[in-house]
Amino acid sequence: MEQVAIIAQRREETGKGPAHRLREQGLVPGVAYGLGREHMVITVPRQELERVLGTERGANVLIDLQIEGVKVDKDTAAIIKEVQRHPISREPLSVDLQWISLTERITVQVPVEVEGEAPGVEEGGVVDLIMHQVQVACLPAAIPDHITVDITGMEINDTKHADQLQLPPDVEILADPAEAVVTISPPIKEEDLETRVAEELLVGLEEIPIAEEELELAPEEAEEVPGEEEEPQEESE
Repeated sequence: MEQVAIIAQRREETGKGPAHRLREQGLVPGVAYGLGREHMVITVPRQELERVLGTERGANVLIDLQIEGVKVDKDTAAIIKEVQRHPISREPLSVDLQWISLTERITVQVPVEVEGEAPGVEEGGVVDLIMHQVQVACLPAAIPDHITVDITGMEINDTKHADQLQLPPDVEILADPAEAVVTISPPIKEEDLETRVAEELLVGLEEIPIAEEELELAPEEAEEVPGEEEEPQEESE
């Protein structure tokens, strides 16, 4: 498997303040570790990181991590172990990179994709993908882009399990063989759909954050709150 190059820089400062300044410069703070190597704090250009994450393999892409002063042999690469993102903008806030050996099996999460046509869907059923990712073990160069589950021939209420996934050669699935992967659910009745939509709207309203300043009454509003009376003032002699 071809590796994607990322040029990283070591950084000296740590903490929220320096990390914020780095992000303003288009850099993502991170760490690199693994294979008994020195734990290093680094920065990665945001555009390069987004380019890697935007590939077909996403976080499972093999990376040629280039750091000044760090020698890496031909049997070593790096993978993205974790990316923390801003909850609203989704921009990467930090990244963990792990050195791995290309000659040793590793454990990764791989997306599950559905293929085929099911008679149950033609009858109004709905494809319900329960397992969106599956954990597998394999050599780094054998990491698949995705694992396929074939729904051909499935009727309403049929279910396929982890032991029915289509695995590439030399890839071992680590999930429970009996774990449900996909099912063809019965059609949703109109009244059930309306109830579900109403419930989701209520949940959405409950999750809307209210700023503290919106909870504070303006001075003129505070004076009009019923049940509150002004304390009598003592008359001066």
